[in-house]
Amino acid sequence: MRSVREYRNMCRSEGFELLRVEMGGKHCQLVFDAGTVTAACTPSDYRNLVNVRSEIRRLHR
Repeated sequence: MRSVREYRNMCRSEGFELLRVEMGGKHCQLVFDAGTVTAACTPSDYRNLVNVRSEIRRLHR
């Protein structure tokens, strides 16, 4: 899926190691060593990538 590819590229560019992506219906779980972040798999929110990036940064503090 396009959104999963965007999440992987974002994590790679930010320097966070993404262990796996667990798919659900409309959401997916991004799994890291520090925990998980729930992200939308649909392009309904245009600020989604920015919001997920901030959640990942908060998780890794």
